[in-house]
Amino acid sequence: MLASVYKYSARPRVYPLLEFSPLEQAADGSYDAVAELYDQTFQDIGVRADEWTWLTSSLGDLRRKRVLDIGCGNGALLRKLSERFVGDFQAAGVDASAKMIEQARRRCSHLPHLSFHQVNGPFLPFADGSFDCVISLLSFRYLDWDPILQEILRVLQPGGEIFVVDMVAAPVKLRELPIFFKSKALAYAQRLRQPEYFRALRRMVDHEGWKQMLKYNPMRAEHEMKWYLESRFPGHPVKPINVGWNSRILAFRSGPVTVKKLEPMSFP
Repeated sequence: MLASVYKYSARPRVYPLLEFSPLEQAADGSYDAVAELYDQTFQDIGVRADEWTWLTSSLGDLRRKRVLDIGCGNGALLRKLSERFVGDFQAAGVDASAKMIEQARRRCSHLPHLSFHQVNGPFLPFADGSFDCVISLLSFRYLDWDPILQEILRVLQPGGEIFVVDMVAAPVKLRELPIFFKSKALAYAQRLRQPEYFRALRRMVDHEGWKQMLKYNPMRAEHEMKWYLESRFPGHPVKPINVGWNSRILAFRSGPVTVKKLEPMSFP
């Protein structure tokens, strides 16, 4: 009833009618067009403070570990992890964007223990049991989940772990107002400390290539990602670590994984 009152009194803006039709040629929905802008924005992945803090507190000591970064982008995450965990640290990054892989190889050319590979589709160019942990930072939403998870399980050493941190769409809930206000306060404080990061971020998101990428890679809904991960790894909850008006950052840790094969998914 309140919604009806709002509808007929406030006259909210109507969502435009959209038409979807097949394209004669495949559209470019990759990060190629914004690879350089992305690299300028995320020279230090530590600017994603909530995500970086959760990852470093959850990963533990990665020395003598083999790490795979799914959707590695410009390699900033593996570079920062390599600097943090000095020692016998081996890692590989994969990404669908050729331009992103170029940026990653350039950025990490002085780190021979890091390698970067372009992939096409849910196939990982590694042998069975090649890694002790797999990380996906702000990229899981772009993937075809069951096929890539099957590949992750194949290349993951028994007992290894999977870490997913990603942004999803969901409105803020009343009970979440404390974390919402905390997230906003930290964001404004960061804007004062790191204005160049926000200027670079604005240049990237205003670019037509970024808008094109978002058009073909829309954000996933919170319930969708939460249901998927929690159904595949029962007993391991997905938790919000940052809350905005209409989006949030979710974090997930699988715990030690021993299963190597997925049962066919049945949707509710």
